[in-house]
Amino acid sequence: MTAKSKSPKTTKDRPRRDGRGLARNRVTSVSRKKRFTKIFQREPENFVVVDCETTGFGRKDRIVEVALVVVDSLSLEIVDEYETLVNPERDPGPVGVHGVTPTMLEAAPNFGEVAAALSRRLNGSVFVAHNLAFDSRMLGQEFSRLGVGFDAGSGFCTLRATSEKLNVACERFGIELSSQHRALADARATASLLRNVLDRDEQMAAVSVGFIDLPANPRTLRREINNNEMVSEMVRVISLAHYPYSDEALLQYLDTLDWALDDLVISEVERAQMDQLASELGISPEQQDRAHRQYLRSIISAARRDAIVTEAEQQLISQVAAALGIMDEEIPEVTETLSLSSIEQGSRICFTGTAIVDGEQLGRTELEELATEAGLQPVANVSKKGCDVLVAADPSSMSGKAKKARGFDIPIVSIDEFLEGLV
Repeated sequence: MTAKSKSPKTTKDRPRRDGRGLARNRVTSVSRKKRFTKIFQREPENFVVVDCETTGFGRKDRIVEVALVVVDSLSLEIVDEYETLVNPERDPGPVGVHGVTPTMLEAAPNFGEVAAALSRRLNGSVFVAHNLAFDSRMLGQEFSRLGVGFDAGSGFCTLRATSEKLNVACERFGIELSSQHRALADARATASLLRNVLDRDEQMAAVSVGFIDLPANPRTLRREINNNEMVSEMVRVISLAHYPYSDEALLQYLDTLDWALDDLVISEVERAQMDQLASELGISPEQQDRAHRQYLRSIISAARRDAIVTEAEQQLISQVAAALGIMDEEIPEVTETLSLSSIEQGSRICFTGTAIVDGEQLGRTELEELATEAGLQPVANVSKKGCDVLVAADPSSMSGKAKKARGFDIPIVSIDEFLEGLV
């Protein structure tokens, strides 16, 4: 969209610069092309630079964010980028490292929903990463859980080439790395590093991904590269909604609509562009109106998914309806939620997660002491008859206790609400 400044999905036409700020021109050396072709019998067109943020390092750990930066194998220019948060269906692990919270992941697609999009970029390309063994192993584990074969081939490891941490190597080559442990920022930096350290004589083989019997889902949940704030509840709910169609033309149209609604406003320029796109895709005005309504209903359904409609979610729905010019759809009411003041004395209360108060961490022991002083009875576990309320660091937590609480219809309040209620 021309009306807003948005990260392009492809940068094929953008001139790339190396770490010293010098424009790099397309490689035209015949000898280099011949030598490179000999290395790759299948003549892959691209490198694919991968970075994964994860819940940990073990076999049971999951990916919480993944970014792929596709680099032309000859010019070393970026030709495509893909990034998304990934719901690991468990707690996200070291939030202090990667900054991905349960709230951010609540609306993210799971790995199965993005596997086809990843496979399309990986298959037949050469795998590149800063710690190749780690990123290829984490992706391999995720594909394996889907029953999909994955062979990372013989890629190129910039960590092995530099023997330095990514931030140190980037500093040495004058490469900007403003937001380390953000998947896209790290992948872009690694792509720049690749231009400086690639050894074209190194033997490499392309990635091979087995057949994925899953639809290609265009939906992602992205976080801005230079934005350290949590993804807003509004953006999360839009991303939680599922596209209501499988028709390719309507999918393309709704995917573009997602971008137009990034700021919850469709400008006149964007509206004209959307109408033109619909015409080019063969979508009639009647189909376009119906698609808008189904899109709004999918957002309403997403907001209701956890049985709670917050004020922010209601505001989102109203803004989307207004942007789409839909005035006759019913907007759901805000759900009344439990406040700590309404919890009776002697109620059994369980805690999950830790709190940061005035820069100091409060663990479960300290929280249970505060609960006891307030006349509440701390319990260690969540059970149907043995727990009345769960207090979580993040009410969107996917911890085992939070999942049990939702299954038993046990109310969940945030640690902040708990502490405020003690005042």
